Amino acid sequence: MDVGTSARKQPRADYMSRIVEAGTAACRLYGPSKTNVADIARLLGKSPASVYKIFPSKAAVWDAIAGNFFGSELCFTPSADGEVVSAAGRLKETALGQHRLMLQARHGDCQMFDLVVLAAEGGWPSFRDYLKRLQTNVGELIRTGIETEEFVARNVNAAASCFCASLISLWDPRIIGALPSSHCELSAHELASFAVAALRQVNAGGDGTPRRA
Repeated sequence: MDVGTSARKQPRADYMSRIVEAGTAACRLYGPSKTNVADIARLLGKSPASVYKIFPSKAAVWDAIAGNFFGSELCFTPSADGEVVSAAGRLKETALGQHRLMLQARHGDCQMFDLVVLAAEGGWPSFRDYLKRLQTNVGELIRTGIETEEFVARNVNAAASCFCASLISLWDPRIIGALPSSHCELSAHELASFAVAALRQVNAGGDGTPRRA
């Protein structure tokens, strides 16, 4: 890409970011079901037509807003200088940290939480990307655990897929939204511990002797 092409695309990228920022503000003000493109355009001081020059549809705008929220507010990253150094510990920290972010959004940013529930219910690209990112991060930690011999050697992609499937109740906004207000994180702690422990297990051979999975 030449410099001229890059320069022409930069204003478009900047305006896209401004639309997402204004859309987030509008969703928080009015809720996703009551917000429309005209509200976003008004916050920008622009016309709705200018928004549609960047996004082909209202659905694309909403998906971009949800994607930004998934990537910024609902993306847990263990601290690089944290006390947890084992792969197993970091995997459990990630599982519970991601769950806490969902709970915090549910209770502290309910309008945006409602939006990501819609994204999950509709199978939007933003939600699918969120799940893919989780599985990628989990896979990297499982690979590290196998290399350090904390976990039994196995297919990393399959293990990451199974691990995420077993903990989906902690990460899916549809399920989080249905939790009773008295929900306690202890159950999440136990579930994450169980899932991590499964990565250390070996399968028994036909003669009853353990063998590596």
